[in-house]
Amino acid sequence: MSIPFIKKIASAALGSIDSVLSQWLPGGKREGDEYLPLNPKRSDSKPGSFSINLHTGKWSDFATDDKGLDLVSLVAYLEGETQLKAAKRLGAFLGIESEPANPQKPARSDSKQSGNSKPSAEQKELNGGKNPGGDDDGWQCVMPIPDKAPRPPVAHPKHGKPSKRYPYHDKDGRINFYHDRFDKPKGEKKQFSPLTLWEKNSKLEWRFKAPGGLRPLYGLPSLQQFPDADCWFVEGEKAEEALQKLLPDHPILCWQGGSQAVDKSDYTPLAGRDCAIFPDNDLAGKKAANDLVKQLKAAGARSVRMLDIDHLAFNPEWIGEGSNRKPDLVKPPLVDEQIKDGGSSRMPDLVKGEPLAIGDDAADLVARGWQAEHFTLLLKREDILISPGSKETKPGNKPDEQQSETVQRGFELFDDGLYFLEPTKDGLRRRKVSARLEVLALARDADSREWGTLVRFSDPDNKVKQLVIPARSFNGEGLEASGRLLSEGLTIAPKARQLVIEYLQTQTPEKRARTTNRSGWHGVNDDLVFVLQDGSIGQSDDEWLFSDNRPDSNLFRQRGTLKQWREHVAALCVGNSRLTFAVSIAFAEPLLHLIEMESGGFHYRSRSSDGKTTALFMAGSVCGSPEYLQRWRSTDNGLESTALSHCDAILTLDEIKQMEARIVGESAYMLANGSAKVRANQNGGSRTTAKWRLLFLSSGELSLSQHMAEAGKKAPAGAELRMADIPADAGCGMGCFENLHGFEDGDKFAIALGLAVKKYYGTAFPAFIEQVLKNRESLRGSLADARLRFEKSTLTNAASGQARRVAARFALAGAAGELATDWGITGWRPGESMQAAITCFKAWLQAFGGEGSREDRAMVEQVRYFLESHGEARFTDIERTVVDDNHTPRTMNKAGFRVKNAEGNLEYYCYPEVFKAEICKGFDSKAVARLLINLGYMKGDGKHLQPKKDLPGEGRKRVFHVLPTIWGDEND
Repeated sequence: MSIPFIKKIASAALGSIDSVLSQWLPGGKREGDEYLPLNPKRSDSKPGSFSINLHTGKWSDFATDDKGLDLVSLVAYLEGETQLKAAKRLGAFLGIESEPANPQKPARSDSKQSGNSKPSAEQKELNGGKNPGGDDDGWQCVMPIPDKAPRPPVAHPKHGKPSKRYPYHDKDGRINFYHDRFDKPKGEKKQFSPLTLWEKNSKLEWRFKAPGGLRPLYGLPSLQQFPDADCWFVEGEKAEEALQKLLPDHPILCWQGGSQAVDKSDYTPLAGRDCAIFPDNDLAGKKAANDLVKQLKAAGARSVRMLDIDHLAFNPEWIGEGSNRKPDLVKPPLVDEQIKDGGSSRMPDLVKGEPLAIGDDAADLVARGWQAEHFTLLLKREDILISPGSKETKPGNKPDEQQSETVQRGFELFDDGLYFLEPTKDGLRRRKVSARLEVLALARDADSREWGTLVRFSDPDNKVKQLVIPARSFNGEGLEASGRLLSEGLTIAPKARQLVIEYLQTQTPEKRARTTNRSGWHGVNDDLVFVLQDGSIGQSDDEWLFSDNRPDSNLFRQRGTLKQWREHVAALCVGNSRLTFAVSIAFAEPLLHLIEMESGGFHYRSRSSDGKTTALFMAGSVCGSPEYLQRWRSTDNGLESTALSHCDAILTLDEIKQMEARIVGESAYMLANGSAKVRANQNGGSRTTAKWRLLFLSSGELSLSQHMAEAGKKAPAGAELRMADIPADAGCGMGCFENLHGFEDGDKFAIALGLAVKKYYGTAFPAFIEQVLKNRESLRGSLADARLRFEKSTLTNAASGQARRVAARFALAGAAGELATDWGITGWRPGESMQAAITCFKAWLQAFGGEGSREDRAMVEQVRYFLESHGEARFTDIERTVVDDNHTPRTMNKAGFRVKNAEGNLEYYCYPEVFKAEICKGFDSKAVARLLINLGYMKGDGKHLQPKKDLPGEGRKRVFHVLPTIWGDEND
């Protein structure tokens, strides 16, 4: 059961907090944002000291100092259960099914299920309800195996041919599934894998994965074979086979999955039976035995006892010869003692015996020579079978408890903490080192650098933390590593810091993980995953983890269910083009990678209080809480970090005016170009440049060009194309809004939207990602078709490449919203999202100046501006020029000549250097000249851009000849 599952339940519970509190804490009263019930855990006479925040789920009891961060921890406190069990109970109450504790990666096939690392809170909703014992993609586990089934594979794709294949039968002897054991060379850990049969649409295929739902037990036919005998349980099939030799007339059973999967099997066949447990002689085995006791009692077993393995320090021997031969158990230590029988009996060969070694089980007894007669003799001892709880079976409650000499110096991990076994003159003493600290995997980045150790623990508030301790932090005395753990809330005993460091450095987990400081898509093909701050969606051989040094950096929070978000947030977008388009952008962002499209942005521009920020909140609710919204007020470095954490997920940036006008253009370029500045490392070389994919949505009272103009800068056309400026005012007199959905005015509608996004958020995005993974093979073609249809409905054949480039971005947003609608996420009518995209694109196109090139338009406008400003002052009229007339006015700082044509309109002969240096300042003068000639605004002479003209007093010169057509007509 994963941490994301607990978070998912906490999020869903928060969306239904009234129902949860009515179930567990009825009768309380509300005071503002707080719910004040009586605390049933103590004698509470009046409300006040025990409170639950109705917006966050945080709770505390000021009388006892008990507190928690969410409703899962509240139920755990009230029920006296772990957070995992509390999450299961809450999930059952809310109608959300539990996830498997250790999901196994299915064999690669067309039915590969996405999202095993962080499933959406609404997977059941999207798929129309889960199939018990089946996959979310419609495959159903088949038990028992039918006669028509294909032959099972003889080898595992990774582990090869199994050392042993154990068939799990039903009570009638038919095979349900197989469990394969893979013995490895010395020094390597043995491996296991279940092998099950799955069916979909009459197609059968084998998969190396556990069966869905509760798993049948191993050895079920023996229950009917021995209906009155005690039922014995062991851990593992090998131990089951061994105990069968010692107890041939008893049912011997075990469960599939090892010590951590006791609760994954079905124990109902044991109802009314007497049961006994032979635990493995290690901590995990004893814990599994205790868990098994609870399962058997819950299933209705008549009695449950446990073999006291501390009393197994016997050597099996025989007394007598031939038919008089009898078994004997001799408890060590005995030396040279002889047992005689009338001088004629055979003398037993007695050697000093040893207790069971750590990890020993029934198979080790058989290996020592035990036979059924010896075990029968053992069971006659009164102290060999004990009732659970009559003897301390959980090590760790006594800090100085002495251990068997067979236990070596090292560490032991219990539910209540990490313990160190230290040698003393009297043996080994157990000493508590810290709170429970699990080592989950060795982690490294995508380039197999920056190695570290992935750990998990709970802080004093019972908030589960999972983080990577970098290997470099163990340098020296390891103060950096222990400091990180302490700062995150791990409780470490006094003078035990170095032991924690030793524990972390000596652990060698087999599991591997990858770390990244960039959210979004990682991997390729079947290993493609989407990394979020608290998990990943998709399947990969490695677990992917988001690594960020910023505290509480998780942006992708959830509250409520997808159904609630759809009904209370998405539904209010209908009929509002700016709101619908904003939400659609959030769905479009993760599609950039799949179609290899460039990054870019949109900017909502209007006066204050027109609903721009509300639109950004609505877009952000797809991914997270209102805190998902970012501000333009940032440094370059800060904006780069923000872009990395929003890669493949929408970035919402409010109030562009908060960023300095002198750098805002560069920042917009940086975000849209998808890469950070190139910087030098400490050795003088270049650091690895951070890269991202991004669709961002900005807002402000000024456009990018207007804001840059305040600093005396001109926005290049490229920047304005990368951040498409959309008038936020929809033209209905209500700011961004067009449909108020029954509210009195825009202000009240905005308030309702704000309340909605505070209650329901974050569930739509993972649901969308899961659908993208399932349908990614067909998306490229469908999105390309949507782009063509969009351009056809919005542009003419004369449209410039610039207009088509921006149109592609609008089309992607519209198509993404339609996909979300098709997949049951938004609840909108088909076509709603695409129509909103078309409306917003036309608003941008009008503000942009049409579908022509912005640079071309700017060139023409600059030439016009120069002629308007300096036409009389700097151009000499040829008609008035008389070379010998000293009374002719002189033109200062002359730019050329002008002359009236036959129609009386002015034509201009511009000096080449003035044309290049002043008229075309900031542009390529040749490009300007070619454009004007092509438009018919300038005359060339074939090969030359500058025809020769006879100029009064100057002879024949080449000039730039600008025609009257440059002024256009009324419709230009």
